[in-house]
Amino acid sequence: MISLIIPTYNEAQSIKALITYLNENKGSVEIEVIVVDGGSSDDTIARAKEVGVKVLSAPEKGRAVQMNYAVSQAMGEIIYFVHADTKPPKNYGEYIESALQNGKEAGCFTSIFDWNHPFLRFCNFFSRLPFWFCRGGGQTLYIKKSLFDQLGGFKEDMILMEEYDLISRARKETSFAIIKKNAVTSARDYRVNGAFRLQFIYSYVFFLYSIGAPQEKMLSVVRKYVNKA
Repeated sequence: MISLIIPTYNEAQSIKALITYLNENKGSVEIEVIVVDGGSSDDTIARAKEVGVKVLSAPEKGRAVQMNYAVSQAMGEIIYFVHADTKPPKNYGEYIESALQNGKEAGCFTSIFDWNHPFLRFCNFFSRLPFWFCRGGGQTLYIKKSLFDQLGGFKEDMILMEEYDLISRARKETSFAIIKKNAVTSARDYRVNGAFRLQFIYSYVFFLYSIGAPQEKMLSVVRKYVNKA
């Protein structure tokens, strides 16, 4: 079984449609969908419950805390993290199982944005490359639960870049799969901030992370310069 975990915060407008898509496009695998909420002030929890999935409220705020808590409640041998603004490719469960059978205990899909902006079309290509800075939440992430537990899960003191950190540690323990089927991720923040401007900001945050800058420094950049959709 694959336990598919969706961390949410104020995603009432889209959560039901996403869950419906995930159930209809999993392929011939068994999944459980877990929505783990980080304190939404809208109807995210109520909307998710309407479609009959497991809904959890995280004990504390923070995406790393949310996802670790959901894993602790998951029944599947495989954990699959999907952001609330991203749709994995059709038959995603079968692609994940195939990668696992080839010995890849963790991995992601390639990704494209849902905005046909020339610069973002260029950026889409980089999700096919194996470098750490080419990863991202919009590519989704699967990992065997035993490996996740071995690694100690996400570092809960990380506010940003927690997935990059986990992937870096996982790649030391297993061959990491980049499945060349596209997940489609929302470009909503790029539309609000401008494609070039937001990518420049994110590149700066990546640079700060690569040199070991404190989380507070990276967070201050995001809070100051990024307008959320």
